[in-house]
Amino acid sequence: VTMKFPSLESVTAKLKDQAADANSTTVAVAASCCVGGTIVLGLLVGHIRGSNNNNSSANDEQQQVVAKKQQQGGESGTTMENLTHYILTHHRSLVVTVFGLPMSCLWDAALSLRAKYIHYTRSAPQKHAQRVAAVVEQVKQPRPEGQPLCTARPGWQSISLSYRTYKSKWRGIDMNSLIDILSVDTDRGVIVVEPLVTMGQITHALLPLGYTLPIVPEMDDLTVGGLVSGTGIESSSHVRGLFHEGCLEFELCLADGRVVRATADNEYSDLFHGIPWSYGTLAFVLSVTIRIIPCKQYVRVEYKPFHNQADAIDCFRRASGDSALVGPAPGPNDAAPQSVVDEEEKKEDGGMVAVSSTGGGGAQQDQRPAIPTFVEGLVYSKTEAVIMTADFCDAADAPRSQRNILSRWYKPWFYIHVRDMLSQVKQGESIVEYIPLRDYYHRHTRSLFWEMEMMIPIGNNPVFRYLLGWLMPPKVSFLKLSQTEYTRKLTERTHVAQDFLVPTDRMAEVLDVCDEEYDGIYPLWLCPHVHRPMPGSLLRDPPRPDVYGDQMYVDIGVYGLPKCVHEGREEEYDMRKSMRAVEKEIQKVDGFSMLYADIYMNKQEFETMFDHVDYRKLRSKYGAEGSFKEVFDKMNSRF
Repeated sequence: VTMKFPSLESVTAKLKDQAADANSTTVAVAASCCVGGTIVLGLLVGHIRGSNNNNSSANDEQQQVVAKKQQQGGESGTTMENLTHYILTHHRSLVVTVFGLPMSCLWDAALSLRAKYIHYTRSAPQKHAQRVAAVVEQVKQPRPEGQPLCTARPGWQSISLSYRTYKSKWRGIDMNSLIDILSVDTDRGVIVVEPLVTMGQITHALLPLGYTLPIVPEMDDLTVGGLVSGTGIESSSHVRGLFHEGCLEFELCLADGRVVRATADNEYSDLFHGIPWSYGTLAFVLSVTIRIIPCKQYVRVEYKPFHNQADAIDCFRRASGDSALVGPAPGPNDAAPQSVVDEEEKKEDGGMVAVSSTGGGGAQQDQRPAIPTFVEGLVYSKTEAVIMTADFCDAADAPRSQRNILSRWYKPWFYIHVRDMLSQVKQGESIVEYIPLRDYYHRHTRSLFWEMEMMIPIGNNPVFRYLLGWLMPPKVSFLKLSQTEYTRKLTERTHVAQDFLVPTDRMAEVLDVCDEEYDGIYPLWLCPHVHRPMPGSLLRDPPRPDVYGDQMYVDIGVYGLPKCVHEGREEEYDMRKSMRAVEKEIQKVDGFSMLYADIYMNKQEFETMFDHVDYRKLRSKYGAEGSFKEVFDKMNSRF
């Protein structure tokens, strides 16, 4: 059935209720800040004093920089400006807590109210054509020769922590109004969305209907446009592949203003395959049609702690269905391996799963051991890791005593909850709990994986969680706005935020290199994905494919500060040297760097890692040359 929307008149009362909820939220934010302010400020002051005692040399260096800036500013810097700079530089966690959290909450409340209004009045589909026309008009406007096109979305609004300055010099196309879900059709099994629709919007819309996306990348604020033009991965990627592999159609605006619809089998099929990983260098994405699949209310999660790297890697590879160990993986359109048996007609026989293949040369039967629907790993040291597997389950099958409602504001951060299992359970044993599906999808959102520990060091303190945990997390955009020039440069010099896609049969050596070059940054995130040939994209084909042409890869996520930086010795860390060494290792093992983050390769190295042959043919065929820069020029702009 197609989602139906009642008339505006029939929902007036509901809208009034929503407005009342918004007012209640405003009051609640103010009340929480007032009631909890004294305690939180006390905790922050205590933490700051402790940090000052432990890192006095580092703080002395910072104060010298601030003093130098004040001297250089001369009379132009007022006392208020200097005070503001000092607070934002040395007490940023206080600013994020007092201002960033309430502002983020109010912003979310406003977007939620707007989404509900659109849901009940169905105004978005009527306005989509107008929004597309406005984009086309901007693209067709004359511009100075050689001036590239890009979206006008400010860099501070992106989820990436990288700072790229190219938009200040290029022609920005305003697409900020393309933020709505256009339709949900459960009969056809599709959802149609505009590019700035977020994962949070989609899960809120689909889960009550009993549907979800094949891939739901972590973090509420990730947008469909970014996940399509870039890439997206999650713990179901060992079966479903990357985010774009669940997409059925792209509505695109070309460099000359033409609007086309690209699918896998129409006249623009080459463009359809080339858009992923193109990072906005071929066309502007106007809307995306994505496949949806049935789901259930809960997931059954099993945690397996390990104190030996080799054992953890073996468990991870087997759980993800690594073809080198258990046989070839299903195709991107095949049935999920375990959870949605009835919905996708999967058959089990003697512990083996028969998956009907819709790809290649007709129907095939892939006999392989049952594998979980979701697989993930968290690595806490060179020897300690927890491997997690999960499957859909009904609420009736989730015992109340084993349920973990992660979205409750007072709950500890997920990665700490998982870390505690290393001491609670012996290797070879496991813990099982049941998590609501949306909570599972966004299990790392409240702590931004583990990045919140840097922004709000007391964020996982029980007192903080009970008083202000419901406001977490702050928007990444607000975190960017709270930075001074000094803290921004310090972040660029010391803060690592990288994802590397490497073959699972080479992951042990990459983990060792990351440990050495990043001076013991932990935890690390492990997420498997089946790497399939992607004709026309920048990604090279699997180097050691199975009989279906696929190979299992793993995303190794490195987020945080090196040990020497934590200890106040940031001058000992050389970001460029470390990144160059890791990139060299990634290339050596036939891996890829995710391009949302900073790269340190030169152009020749970049073109060795990524295949540009078909990509450049597409740029020439569809008029992107002269209007859009190449990917390297965007990713490398600040170097």
